[in-house]
Amino acid sequence: MRTPTGIRRRTGIFRARTGTALAALVLLGSAGTAVAADPSAGPSPAAASTATATAAPSGQPAGGTTQAERLAEELRKNPVYVSAAEPRRLPRSLAPEIAALAERTGVPTYVLALPDGDAALLALVHDRLGADGLYVVISGYGLITATAFGVDVPVDEARRVSLYGTPYRAGPLAGFENFVDAVASGKDRAAAKAEEVYGRYRDSDRPSAYISATDRQNQNLLLGLAVVVIPGLVLALGLRLSLRRTRSSGADPARKTGRKAGPKTGLKSGRKPAVSLDKGPEVVPPAARTPGAGWRLRGLLPVTLLATAAAVFGVVHYAPTAFPQVIDSPYLNVTQADLNARVDEIATGLTADPVYQDPSGPDALTAADLPAIRQRLTELAPKGPVHIVVTSADSDGETRSDRDLLLALIHERTGRNGVYILVDQLTGVIGLDSYGTGQDTLHRFARVPTDVKYARGETKGLNVAPRLNQVLDAVAAAEPKPGYDPAERDTTLPPLHDNRLPALFSNDFGGGIALGVMLLGVLLLLAWAALATARAVLRSRRARAAGSSQQHAKPRHTGPLPSLRHLRARAGEGVRELAARLAAADQDAPGRTRAWDCLDAAGLLADSNGQHPDGSAEAGDLAAVVVLAEAGLAALRGHLHPTLCRLDPLHGEATGGRVPAWFAELGIGPRSAQLCPTCRDALRSGGADQAARAGLARDRLLRLPGADDRTRTAWDEAGQILPAAREGLEALILRARESASVQ
Repeated sequence: MRTPTGIRRRTGIFRARTGTALAALVLLGSAGTAVAADPSAGPSPAAASTATATAAPSGQPAGGTTQAERLAEELRKNPVYVSAAEPRRLPRSLAPEIAALAERTGVPTYVLALPDGDAALLALVHDRLGADGLYVVISGYGLITATAFGVDVPVDEARRVSLYGTPYRAGPLAGFENFVDAVASGKDRAAAKAEEVYGRYRDSDRPSAYISATDRQNQNLLLGLAVVVIPGLVLALGLRLSLRRTRSSGADPARKTGRKAGPKTGLKSGRKPAVSLDKGPEVVPPAARTPGAGWRLRGLLPVTLLATAAAVFGVVHYAPTAFPQVIDSPYLNVTQADLNARVDEIATGLTADPVYQDPSGPDALTAADLPAIRQRLTELAPKGPVHIVVTSADSDGETRSDRDLLLALIHERTGRNGVYILVDQLTGVIGLDSYGTGQDTLHRFARVPTDVKYARGETKGLNVAPRLNQVLDAVAAAEPKPGYDPAERDTTLPPLHDNRLPALFSNDFGGGIALGVMLLGVLLLLAWAALATARAVLRSRRARAAGSSQQHAKPRHTGPLPSLRHLRARAGEGVRELAARLAAADQDAPGRTRAWDCLDAAGLLADSNGQHPDGSAEAGDLAAVVVLAEAGLAALRGHLHPTLCRLDPLHGEATGGRVPAWFAELGIGPRSAQLCPTCRDALRSGGADQAARAGLARDRLLRLPGADDRTRTAWDEAGQILPAAREGLEALILRARESASVQ
């Protein structure tokens, strides 16, 4: 936004061009509605005589005129009219800046800065003024309403640019400047700019031009946090790395001297193998030692301190760049004259007429209402002079919506005691105060119904005149009560809003430091807890892996008559475990090829299982899956024996020797078949009785459930796959693959 000084320099040309015409208009007084015309030309003698006849004294608008007529009269004096009703948002001292901006449109431009206004009001003002051009209303926190009469300018596009292209809190002057620039750029550029800003901000918030004092406090709090937390984390990380370097360089003397390390030394890659093949302690090669560790240890702590200091400096140095705002709203240079302007106008108007109606606001009292109102005021003169002020009272006024204070200021300025009634033009609210009348007027007004004091319904239906008559009835009913209403009230205006923000590193900065210390402690505690938890989880996983390896070092023996449900559960568990352990094994681990073959065959067999109507075949396939899974796990442990137990292949490797010769009498053979160590020991403990040993052997022989639950069959009669286990593991793998391929 351009500075007021710069804009004032550009107003000289505009003033020079219009100075003569404006001086003539001021001398002639306010013109009536019949005066038509160009604001740059002086009125005709006939018009001047008409204006003199209809003008009200002391600047008060002619009685019975409408808002459009009053505003047209103001625009005849000056093409820029700024209402005095909102000095804290748009003071009259900005009128030269607005006029300089209006010149840039390239067409005659008439600007009204009002508390409220719309396109219909602009059309009425144009009809009364009778001059073509661009008519603009600045209202509602910089909201622009504009209409072009007799000139071709991109009004709608410029309004959209102002609406979506002006940041929040930028102020009404910035919004009008964006509007003027869009008008001056031409229709094509204005349309392109309007589409750009509309597409960018129609579904999202526009950026804010300024921040508030609360925002600056939050910024200082954030700076306090940053100046502690960021360097603190850098320092903690550096100290942690320094401690880690100390341990790695001095805790293991074997690495420094090249002597033999402990018996559990890992492989060169740093990865613990699934199966340890070490036969003795491992010597760490000289290449694994780090001769420069001592130098890095000596240099790490100073580097950490320098990095911490750099972090503090970075936060302090970057803060003005990250938070550059120095004011929290447009600096409007509101003067005391701006704050006094409306009260001066009202006081001047009341000296000539007991009813004052603000020219910048809508007609709360129409021309038809005024004669009866004035008649009633004349009748109430014995009660004390009654004055009616019709104006707006919002938060941007000099009293910040304080109606009692506004009436006190008007009474102080007029210097006349009496009853003062305030009617809000925009909301219809009626207020009253009494000064030195010796009447209980305030008590009577307090008893007036709420529906009389406050308008009900829409803004356009304020129904002021009937409600005002009821208020006057209350004034008429007042009775003498000396000393009831003092003649003086406090007239101190609320202070102007201080736009200067607190400095950076002030107010809440100290609180941010204290909070940062606590937050840093919490973060370090959480980091320590996370590291401790991670170490505990890793140790637990290693312990479970070691326990699982020890648990499955020997095959799990089940009874000779497993159920179908047991086989199905054990098969699924075995395949999953084998797949997981195979994925975790090293690529060059011994037995990996055998384990992969077992997993492949078991997976194919498991996928094709259930396709046989015979229940015994299903049980045999599941038993084969169990055998393959157990053999694969044994291969990953380094056990590559190809033969399976003849009595029960679910027992795993047959490392217990050949079957006894008397097995031939039981039909269990051939003679080259072998037993697992468990079956061998069980048969040896059976004694010398041949019949007892034969019964024991039959009891340990695998039997699987058949299609009929009452029927049991030997394992070599269960389908076409499991019997291949009698010829060894490789035969079982081949048979499983062939069977899956055929199916």
